[in-house]
Amino acid sequence: MKLKTWHLFLVIIILFGCSFYVVNLNFDKFYRVNGINNDNRVFIEKYLDEDEQAYLIENQIPIDQFIEYIEYDDFYLENYQYYNYLKDTKRYPKTADILEIGNSLSTRLTYLFKERALNEAKLLIDKTLEMTFLNEENFRFDYIDIYEYLKPLYNQNDYSYVQDSEFYITKLQQMGIDDNNQLKDVMKMLTTAYNQKSLKNLLTVELPERVQIVFNPYELSTLVDNRHYIGNYEPSGLLLTQDIPRVRYAMYLQSDAYSALLKMYEALSQNYSGFLLREAYQSPQTLSSQEVGYNEYQLGLTICVTQSQKAYKDFETTEMSRWLQEHAYEYGFILRYPQGKASVTNHAYDAHVYRYVGKSLAKSLHDSQMTLEEYQTQ
Repeated sequence: MKLKTWHLFLVIIILFGCSFYVVNLNFDKFYRVNGINNDNRVFIEKYLDEDEQAYLIENQIPIDQFIEYIEYDDFYLENYQYYNYLKDTKRYPKTADILEIGNSLSTRLTYLFKERALNEAKLLIDKTLEMTFLNEENFRFDYIDIYEYLKPLYNQNDYSYVQDSEFYITKLQQMGIDDNNQLKDVMKMLTTAYNQKSLKNLLTVELPERVQIVFNPYELSTLVDNRHYIGNYEPSGLLLTQDIPRVRYAMYLQSDAYSALLKMYEALSQNYSGFLLREAYQSPQTLSSQEVGYNEYQLGLTICVTQSQKAYKDFETTEMSRWLQEHAYEYGFILRYPQGKASVTNHAYDAHVYRYVGKSLAKSLHDSQMTLEEYQTQ
C-alpha cells in the first residue's frame, strides 16, 4: 500500500512539472509591453536578441517608441530615446542620420556623464548644439549658453564659434567681466547687436585708453562718441525715409525713429514749410576710418535737419527751430547738443541735430534739461 502511495505521489509531481512546462511554453513574455501585436511581435523576435528583448520587457518600453527603427542595422534599443529626441526636432529627415547621431551622442555622453547622459543629450538637442558637440573636441558644457548665442551668426556647418568663444570670453575677462552670469548677459547683448564679422572686429581691435566698447548699441539711450565705441555696427530694421523731404533719395533711419519723425514732420508742416532732412543713418562704409565706431549716425537714430528757405547757419533763429526745441520731445526726439552743455557733450551747440530716444526718455530729459551724457552718468 505504501509503495502504491509513493508511486501516486511521484506521478502527481511529474504531471505538475509537465503542466508547468507546457504553461511556460505558451506564456506570452511580451504581454506587459504596451502596443504589442502579432505583427510587431514578429519584428521583435527577428531583430532583437535575447538581451534586448529582456531590456524591452524589464523597462516596459512602448512599441511605438522604437518600432520604426528596428529594421536598421545601426539600431540599438537602449538608445531609442536619443533617436526620438532627434526625430522630434524635424531637423533630420533621414532615419539613418538619426540613428548615427543618436548612437554617437549616447556613446560620448555616457562616457562623460554616465547616468546623466540622456539629460545632457536633451540639453544639446534643445539648443541645436548636438552636431557642434560631436564635431568640436574643445566643446565646453559650461559655455553652452554662449555657444547658443553665437551659433546663429555662423554658417550652418561652421563650428568655429567654439574656438572664437574662448577668445571672446578671455577678452571680456580682461575687461573685468569674469562672473559667468555677467559673461552670458554681455554675450547675449553682443550677439544681438553684431554680426560675425563686426563682433570679431569689435573684440580684436586695439582701442585707446579709456574708450569703452558698447555692448548694446540697439538700446535707444546708447551713447556713441569718442569714448564709446561700436565698431562696424549696423542696425537692423532700417527704413527709407520716404514721405519726408530730404537732400538725397537713399536716406534711412531705424523703423521706430522713422515713424516718429514722420509724425513730427506732419505736425510741424501744419504751421511751417521747408523742413529738410540733411543727414540720417550713415553706414561704416561711408565713414572715414577715424570715424567708424565713434559716429552716432551709425545708430540710425540721429538726424540733422534744416529749413530749405533759410541759410543753414541761420536755422537756429527760425520759428521752425524753436518749434522743434519746444515740441520734439513729444515725438521722442531730443536736441542732441543744446546750448550751455558743450563741456558735457564735448560738442558745440547745434540746432540742427536731433536724436530719437523714445517718448519716455525724451520727456524726462526735456523736463530735467539733461543731456544724454548726463543721463548716462546718472
